[in-house]
Amino acid sequence: MNAKQWFNLHSWAGLFVGVLLFVVCLSGTLATLSHEIEYLTDSKYRALTSSSITNYQAIENTLNKHYSGAQVLYLQRHKQEYLALEVALKIDDAFRFIYLDAATGHVLGEGEWARASRFLRNWHMYLSMGWIGKLIVTSLSILLVILLVSSFYVYRRWWQGFFKKPAQLVLDKRNGWSNWHKFLGLWSMWFMAIIAITGLWYLIEHGLQTAKIKHYIAPPVAVSEFKKQIPTVNATPISLTQAYNAAQQAFPTLDIRYIRYGNKKNQPIEVRGYNDDILLRLRANRVYLQPTTGTVLAVQKGEDLPLIPRIKDTADPLHFGNFAGLGTKLIWALFGGFMSFVSAAGIYMSWLRVKRKKTVFEWLGISGYVAIGLAIFSLTITGVSFSERSVPKSLYSPILSE
Repeated sequence: MNAKQWFNLHSWAGLFVGVLLFVVCLSGTLATLSHEIEYLTDSKYRALTSSSITNYQAIENTLNKHYSGAQVLYLQRHKQEYLALEVALKIDDAFRFIYLDAATGHVLGEGEWARASRFLRNWHMYLSMGWIGKLIVTSLSILLVILLVSSFYVYRRWWQGFFKKPAQLVLDKRNGWSNWHKFLGLWSMWFMAIIAITGLWYLIEHGLQTAKIKHYIAPPVAVSEFKKQIPTVNATPISLTQAYNAAQQAFPTLDIRYIRYGNKKNQPIEVRGYNDDILLRLRANRVYLQPTTGTVLAVQKGEDLPLIPRIKDTADPLHFGNFAGLGTKLIWALFGGFMSFVSAAGIYMSWLRVKRKKTVFEWLGISGYVAIGLAIFSLTITGVSFSERSVPKSLYSPILSE
């Protein structure tokens, strides 16, 4: 391919669904810092201290005192200590978040399923359009690969542009927009490559899930056998504190961050956490507990995962930058912002190049209108649906009481 053909390919990939690509880039950038956005906008999301201690007994005492009759769905503490601990409760057949200080058990506030982080994640991951939305979003990774590869051929002597001062941005001057498009694009190449690669994995994963091809390790035999057992009559599920102690004893190095109860008596309690692994999400390390006795059914360690499950559990931290504290999240958000600008600038440059020859309608074409329509529709449907969260009719967890 010659330079002109590469340029045409680059322009086509950027304009084919340019608006949609910009929306996904922007929503992903905001989703990276979604919990920090909540932290800044409402005090209930802020821990009173940045202590690494989680006082389960104090948390249970608070829940029993203030939410008598409710049941715990799950408890989660974020990797960032400055964020409040969250407990999801079933209260009168309705879902409710309770935010607490992890070290003291002090109630910081309450909330529903709908919140900024949920809105941004639903919008970014699948445009709130279910299966087809996820297919659209993950397929954009193919276009991103095309854009990334073609840019090396479009931008001659690209390696010289890293320290070349861009021209001043002027609204109707294409030169400045082109300079900044190239400059920020060059410095963001490594980031675009990460997003493209993880995006391709999400596309493959979506295909595997659609085809119902197993690609993650099966539940341990002891867990599968337990689910087949006839539940014990009149048995009481163990408390959060008991679940924590049992899991910690079985997996001493596990930094426990998540405890979830099952819906039935023959479903185990699942405890998740981090184990100083590199680039692994929360679910990689698990302890399965018998819900009435706290007996350990099985332990799953991230370090023992086969290749494909390891890739599956690495994609999220790498995609969102949530693996080394606030620092990496800020870096990911910064370069996500650069990537969003590069996308928007590319679209605008294209318009400046043809505005004297074509109308806006001719320039956009069918693909442009489809992309804009999908973006508007996804934003609308996300705003309507992101608050929806049902609770299971049956739940096998302790009934809170004073």
